[in-house]
Amino acid sequence: MKLLAVAALLACIASTSAITITFNNKCSYTVWPAIGKAPNGQPDPSVSFGTTLDPGGEASFSISDYEIGIRAWGRTGCDHDGANCETGSCEGGLVCTDAGITSDVLLSEYGYGDFGRWGGKRTSWDLARSNNVNIPTRLDSSDGQSVTCLDMSCPDNQAYSYSTDYAADRNSPLGQTYTHVFCP
Repeated sequence: MKLLAVAALLACIASTSAITITFNNKCSYTVWPAIGKAPNGQPDPSVSFGTTLDPGGEASFSISDYEIGIRAWGRTGCDHDGANCETGSCEGGLVCTDAGITSDVLLSEYGYGDFGRWGGKRTSWDLARSNNVNIPTRLDSSDGQSVTCLDMSCPDNQAYSYSTDYAADRNSPLGQTYTHVFCP
């Protein structure tokens, strides 16, 4: 009976594994980071986060390892409610309800993947240019990988520039922390 209880507890712990996205603002200006979910380009408000980061500020948000279609980005020039942004605007103000689908910014993307015998269950992640690089960004994974995009001419192996450009794709074990550094 005790063995069954221990097995159930371990299964519960394993099912609550999460990735953490930490935003770090090294810019000289305020950034309004946001996280949304849009699997296959369809906004899903079940995952959403937004906050305000003054220069030097940091904030984190955890998401289940098994989510797909997660997007994170920074907004600039927003009003006090996180709305009416100069770059990275979204529906909903501080906490976006549309996953920033039309935000035209540099964003980070995350999603669960099972790579089978080529790596097993992992998180696939990248930076992607969506018509604009509004804030220079570095994305670090706690497993030691990193990509950087400072402007629209960043190399293809650092950020997606079109949908079939897979040179920028990375993957890491489940449960990592990803640090989204603005103005590295």
